[in-house]
Amino acid sequence: MKFCFHILIIFFILFLSSCAEDNEETQEQVKEDTHEQVEQDALVSGFFGLDNALPSLLLCNQQGGLVDGMPVNFKFPLDASSLSETDFEVLDSLGNIHTPICVSLAPANENGENRTVLLLGEFGTPVTNPPVEIRIVGDLFTTDTLSGESVCSAIINLNGVTTTNVIPLADGPSLFFAQRIDGNLNECNSGTQTIQVAWNGGITPYISDDIESDLFQYYVGYSDSSGVLIPHVPISIADINDNDNFHQLCFSTSDEIVKISMMANTVEDPNHDPNLYSEIDVSSCDGGEILKVPNINVPANNFTLKDNYPNPFNPLTTISYELLTDGIVNIVIYDLIGKTIKTLVSGFQTAGSKNVNWNATNNQGQPVSAGVYLYSIEAGKFRQTKKMILLK
Repeated sequence: MKFCFHILIIFFILFLSSCAEDNEETQEQVKEDTHEQVEQDALVSGFFGLDNALPSLLLCNQQGGLVDGMPVNFKFPLDASSLSETDFEVLDSLGNIHTPICVSLAPANENGENRTVLLLGEFGTPVTNPPVEIRIVGDLFTTDTLSGESVCSAIINLNGVTTTNVIPLADGPSLFFAQRIDGNLNECNSGTQTIQVAWNGGITPYISDDIESDLFQYYVGYSDSSGVLIPHVPISIADINDNDNFHQLCFSTSDEIVKISMMANTVEDPNHDPNLYSEIDVSSCDGGEILKVPNINVPANNFTLKDNYPNPFNPLTTISYELLTDGIVNIVIYDLIGKTIKTLVSGFQTAGSKNVNWNATNNQGQPVSAGVYLYSIEAGKFRQTKKMILLK
């Protein structure tokens, strides 16, 4: 009997050992799969269209004429010391493989940036033979994020990572990254929180007479109140006039900003193509793990919110919009600090062109004071916010 008992104990110990080994193998596999996914997510996009537009002698210190320029965007900061033109291959639509003649992190190479590499060389032609894939074929490394950045990174070798997300310049610029920053990285002179955003290429104001410091008025940040997104307009903008693709948005709200959007037709790329409406989640991390945060570039033809008319107005204005599908629609008026003023629409609507009027009153039927107000429409996964001015 005692012998049988000992045998049972031995079998039990062997069973536990086997389970522990299986569990360790499973955990290691999960780590490998997660690491591989992080690597793939690190290379976000390329932005092609500067065809034979940049001087090779000036930028690459090589004799020759004009060459193509293609910004390639990464979610995590890159180690500049590991960067080389031999790290990249570009595949065009005819199957030709191109190697850049030079690469550079400039001009977006300040602390907290280093996420956009400008490739220079010959990569195809925009219409007849555009680039369709970007490959990392050398030992290009990411770096740990700096103190003051909300996104978490790690030192990763990106060799073998690819993307087919090569965006034509004609599509216009779009946001590819946003994070919360503070400390020495924060260039805002006022406000309670700063959000850094990055575009997939260099941008300048699209609206005539605007300068870069005017662009803050077209950005909208959103805080999350029990699943309801509340819009906030930045009070100012920083990290400007340096010819790169980064901005810092200065907010006065104490509510945590979790999403950023940019109104359509407010910035343009070097080829003067205006942006579509674009929104992106603010990257963050939890427990030191790298989090994937998808960006959303909403095509203008999927959802249309028109400018209210008249604008400025007193006391009545009409908001026009178009739905391509049936669904639940919410249209809400906010003030500039994100306080709900009036809910105009909340319920199911069929597809088609719609109009709704606002008579400058709040939810209690009381007249509101003159000033700038936001009107926000949400329908399914689509959301857009615009401004209007009430005169008295």
